[in-house]
Amino acid sequence: MKKLILLVSILAVAMSAQAFSFGLKSSKKRYITPEEVHVTVTPAEKQKADAIYESVRKAYAQGSLTADGVVDKALYHKTWSPELAARCLQLVADKNNRAKAELGYLYTYFKTAYLFPNQEAEGVRLMEAAANAGNKNASDYLGIYYNRKKDYKKALNYFNAAGNDHVPYAYTMIGGMYESGNGVKKDRTKAREYYQKAAMLGDSSGAQKYGAALKKGWFGKVDMPDAFFWTYIAGDLGSDFARSNLLLPIRGERFGDDKQTAFMRNGMTLADAWNEQYGEKLKDEPIYKEGYAVGLAARGAAAEKGDPWSLFYLGSMSYNDEFLNHKSDFIRECYEPLLDNKTLPAPALALVYERLADIYSKGDGVKADAAKAKQYNRKAADYGSLAAYKIVEQIP
Repeated sequence: MKKLILLVSILAVAMSAQAFSFGLKSSKKRYITPEEVHVTVTPAEKQKADAIYESVRKAYAQGSLTADGVVDKALYHKTWSPELAARCLQLVADKNNRAKAELGYLYTYFKTAYLFPNQEAEGVRLMEAAANAGNKNASDYLGIYYNRKKDYKKALNYFNAAGNDHVPYAYTMIGGMYESGNGVKKDRTKAREYYQKAAMLGDSSGAQKYGAALKKGWFGKVDMPDAFFWTYIAGDLGSDFARSNLLLPIRGERFGDDKQTAFMRNGMTLADAWNEQYGEKLKDEPIYKEGYAVGLAARGAAAEKGDPWSLFYLGSMSYNDEFLNHKSDFIRECYEPLLDNKTLPAPALALVYERLADIYSKGDGVKADAAKAKQYNRKAADYGSLAAYKIVEQIP
């Protein structure tokens, strides 16, 4: 990792003049309507999903796949197709508590529940059955459900039942309860602790809230370098709130996809506190001037010592051509030490493998290597990358 700080400094100078040229330039363009957006599964994707479901069903019926194996298959395919995951989970939900918990979550979680109309009550029943049998994830899922229903007493009871090993998003929900004083005594120090735990486990909303807390000094001393750091990571992991607050394009705009842009904008309009969070502009760009610029050298030094999050942060900014210029050798220098790293969460590792696969597939600064690209895409898919999954499984 030698000369990393020097490389970062050179890259920073090259990019500093254009660092804030990523504003939401297309805000005046006409986006397609929600009705135009609502195309879920293409015929080719449906055919692929049917084939996968049939293979899982046969394997389970023949005894070559256990009930837990079916759940594992369902969770692997969930990001690509919640509907397919639900079909697989339904095969074993009568006898497997993991299946009950995960199927109930699909039926009740706001990002997937719309795919399963009139199944909310059944989802609650399934999660309660799993929680009563000792499934900790089911307790967390019920806590998340009742938190959104504003039944904070029930939410807290279920979060407490889950113990200390919460799913990442549950940590974010608990942090929100402490921040707002919903169901618990208001305690911003505890809120920060839960947001930090969620961020470290790769929850994008938790990382966004942790960065916002540091930026605004809600929990003590203002920390602009770490505020920028966690806000950027949140955006890279998928938080469009975080990206908009850094004046960066949201995902659809970033990839020139009007449908995805419209989907995100329309979906976010329905989210709680949307008008309070979306489009929050930074006065005099303090998070950049006092955060990114000041914190860059420290992150370079941490990266030289092998800090995984710092390596991910620098490599991601360079890969995305945001704040640091795109340099394939620098990206590999940051990303390759992270391969099979056990301290980074799956969402971050998915991006590391996916992006290295892209570099080797295109021959971006290296000799093109289809075999290595395939290997890295498979690993990315295993860690939850939808883009890599579709390449590996040859889904349109």
